[in-house]
Amino acid sequence: MTTGLLAALYAVVLATAYAAFAIRRFPTSRQRTWPWATTVALLIIGVPTVAQFTVAPWLLQNLERNWTLISGGQIWRLLTSLVVQDGGLAGAIFNLVALAMIGVAAEKAWGATRWIAIALIGALGAQLWGKIVQPVGGGNSVMVFSLAASVAVLALLRGVRVQRLLGVISLLGAAVLLIIGDLHGGAAAIGALLGAVFAKSHLLESAQQQHAR
Repeated sequence: MTTGLLAALYAVVLATAYAAFAIRRFPTSRQRTWPWATTVALLIIGVPTVAQFTVAPWLLQNLERNWTLISGGQIWRLLTSLVVQDGGLAGAIFNLVALAMIGVAAEKAWGATRWIAIALIGALGAQLWGKIVQPVGGGNSVMVFSLAASVAVLALLRGVRVQRLLGVISLLGAAVLLIIGDLHGGAAAIGALLGAVFAKSHLLESAQQQHAR
């Protein structure tokens, strides 16, 4: 797949997931004054990213996912590779903006605790998938795709008709990414699975609360 088509597919997956959230609040949506998990993540990722493109370009090589070095004992790269960017300045800006938008949507849908679980489990799972499909690299985009897929699943399971349609489109795009061996497809698959689990658990919690009344 050409770079242009791949970029378009990325955009479809993320845009449709965000649009599904923006149309109408989900039943799981939390009343929170500020998206703290997203804000903290942006700071943790944004500061090293700015440093990488200004005063410390060596950060990418020292912190990126490199499975040869990870296998040699540098396990920390599974996490540190999330705070550096391998797609140049434009890619870094896109990743941070996407994290801000998708992150806020996912946090409003799931709350901070489940947001953290989806983001971290999806990102770490994608790093393992990366051993097969992309052994070297870096960026927070895997977090974004994991969160986006969780929102898409929620739209499919708990949304109104147009939200379900957008959720299906997003998940189909994510499935294509997984099939072609793209790193982000692995992240999305994990996010979708977690989204399904959390959506079901919320439904059970709601049923129990109604029964208790």
